[in-house]
Amino acid sequence: MEDRLARLEAVQAILLEIGRKSGSCTDISEFLQSVHAALGRIMYAANFFVALSDHEGPANHVRFVYFVDEVDAAPARDELFELADGESPTAAVIGSGRPMVMTAAEHVSKRLDNAAFGIGTIAEHWMGCPLLDQEHQALGAMVIQSYDRQHTFSGEDQALFALIADFVSAALRGLQSVDRLERAVQDRTALLAHEVAERRRAEDDIRHANDALEEQNAALENALTSLKDAQGELVRQEKLASLGRLVAGVAHEINTPLGICVTATSHLVEELKLTRADMAAGILDEDGLNQFFDIVDQSLRIMTTNTQRAAALVRSFKQVAVDQSSDDIRSFNLRKYLDEVLLSLQPKLKGKPITIDIDCDDNINMASFPGAVSQVLTNMVVNSLVHGFEEGQPGRIKITGKVDGDFVNFEYSDDGVGMDTSTLGQLFDPFYTTKRGTGGSGLGAHILFNLVTGALGGTVKVASAPGMGLHYKLRFPKVKRK
Repeated sequence: MEDRLARLEAVQAILLEIGRKSGSCTDISEFLQSVHAALGRIMYAANFFVALSDHEGPANHVRFVYFVDEVDAAPARDELFELADGESPTAAVIGSGRPMVMTAAEHVSKRLDNAAFGIGTIAEHWMGCPLLDQEHQALGAMVIQSYDRQHTFSGEDQALFALIADFVSAALRGLQSVDRLERAVQDRTALLAHEVAERRRAEDDIRHANDALEEQNAALENALTSLKDAQGELVRQEKLASLGRLVAGVAHEINTPLGICVTATSHLVEELKLTRADMAAGILDEDGLNQFFDIVDQSLRIMTTNTQRAAALVRSFKQVAVDQSSDDIRSFNLRKYLDEVLLSLQPKLKGKPITIDIDCDDNINMASFPGAVSQVLTNMVVNSLVHGFEEGQPGRIKITGKVDGDFVNFEYSDDGVGMDTSTLGQLFDPFYTTKRGTGGSGLGAHILFNLVTGALGGTVKVASAPGMGLHYKLRFPKVKRK
């Protein structure tokens, strides 16, 4: 979610930049160069060109007014190229007035049918959008392409490219009008009055385009606000769900020692009843009394052990639950707190052949948000149990904490199945999960990242490979300043 918000903010900035540049720039190449640079901030744009029709030249002819390509050389800017129907994807975009996306396989297929189809090297992924005038007639095409299979254009990329093409169309209408005016002044001074009128009309178009930009910017700002509000609500709900799962697990775990205490108490009451009966009947001897004392001692030991166990569970759960629902900074010892969090997670670990090793300095005293630490560790352990280890698979989790000046280096690793590069790249994306339909929300790692970089004021690095487990490296200050 955070990455998408950042991308929307970048798109908003680009649209504002296009509006400003169209109002201050009179050179089309300079304007398109700034569009190319801005486009590269939101998607792969190493290969980019713009072809515009020449209103004063022959029909169906274009000039490549801007051309940057990693493979093919740029044509001369003043050279005219005839675009015949069915001869190239660029001609198809301009002729139809609609966007077009083409893969290398599709391009090769068209060349098999027509050897003259397409000029230049075949791209792995090709995407073009028409540039339209006021009457929605194509005045050219804006094209971006990739020769690398690792850089293809998603559906979101295509939508953003089409949106930017619309804004470039509005800007180019004004820039082309200005360009025609300057050439007319130089070549035909007798038509000065007519060209001035054209320029005024172009300025009106620019004003209308700027008005449209402002409206779309306002819509984008409202969308960003709504997305941020939705993100905050989802994170809050996930925290409450996590706390609810913790409550259910601890309640189930407490039932065991309490049940043992109830059984021991019932047994003790029955033995006391029998002993009193023997005493009343005068048949209670020294051996019977000693046997009763042994039963009392054994029952009390059982009840003491299990009540202490239940008390420890309640104490750790109470501290962890209070911390997870509080936004206050407090002082705590990191090692002791990790022990409390792991104790509260025992219901989830019970019956699983998973060993947890802690190597944390005993003297790491922090003044920060313990609830964030608890949520981070909980999400790490739960993710390992859900994604890292198959049911019944033995494994090991290692947690280390070391002091580095005013900072804490906190590392977490498991020896589970690990993940490939593609999955690792989307680990912190909101709603991304490989366990869709089996309880995975896709928010665990996303919340972890936000807590470390936000509440704890630190950084997160993660490494993994198939069969090599997952390794987190966290770094955050011991003392968090508000």
